[in-house]
Amino acid sequence: MLQINRIVPFLLAAGLLGLTSCIDVVDVKIPEGKPLLAVDGEITDQPGPYYVTLTKTAPYFDEAELPRVTGAVLTLQDSEGHRETLTEVSPGRYATSTLQGKIGNQYVLTIRAEGEEYRAETEIRRTPEIDSIRAEYRAKSPTEGEGYYILYYGEELPGVGDYYRFKVYHNGKLLNQPNDLIVTNDEMVDGKYINGVELTEEEGAGGVPFKKGDKVRVETMSIPRDYFYFLNEMATQINNVGLFATPPANVRTNVRNVQPGSEKVAVGYFAGHTLRADSLVIE
Repeated sequence: MLQINRIVPFLLAAGLLGLTSCIDVVDVKIPEGKPLLAVDGEITDQPGPYYVTLTKTAPYFDEAELPRVTGAVLTLQDSEGHRETLTEVSPGRYATSTLQGKIGNQYVLTIRAEGEEYRAETEIRRTPEIDSIRAEYRAKSPTEGEGYYILYYGEELPGVGDYYRFKVYHNGKLLNQPNDLIVTNDEMVDGKYINGVELTEEEGAGGVPFKKGDKVRVETMSIPRDYFYFLNEMATQINNVGLFATPPANVRTNVRNVQPGSEKVAVGYFAGHTLRADSLVIE
């Protein structure tokens, strides 16, 4: 059976409600590190343009919009020798114009910003096609609410080493809470038919199951191995809350400063992936 990786937030509540002693207010001071370049971009096997957004990191409690990095020079090259310079279409947002993503190709993104040069490498891997998606009705039970739950069906390609991400849209809106980040691999299901793996649960549908009349769209992405681990690490950090939370740790990145040992490192990811989609209206 396909094993879906979900990391559920740890909520600390019940044990604290009965405390009646005085509580001291503690002013938490978190050291402010130097702003780092943050990269968020992708290339897919679907028609472009493809976008890369550059920002700077900010202090933990700073609620202002992240500063955009403007005036950078970005170039993208594929393993077939095609190369182009991206255009800044809005502050900090850069777009391709001619280069087309293709399964089996590797890509190198070069970023020149604020006197530094960074490089990210990725690939677009093979992908299975979606057979279908289905909405399954379930009556209310001690563990589930009454409503419809979304199931995925499709072949998994033979050969271990494939990694996937699933996105679910509810009436045109991406389900984007921490519990909606769904990634998996083919370790347990290599070459088998995926016969109805569940992609949604109550927490992933805004607190309630889907209902009649809802429009559902499911996207599947075949992603590189390193991006799979990046997403897992990101989810772990997002859900790293509560009394027993561990100290925050750096999440991996594929964006490297070309100068070894430079203190001006980058965070984020430039990812290549495929994209397949299917939709339904619950009737």
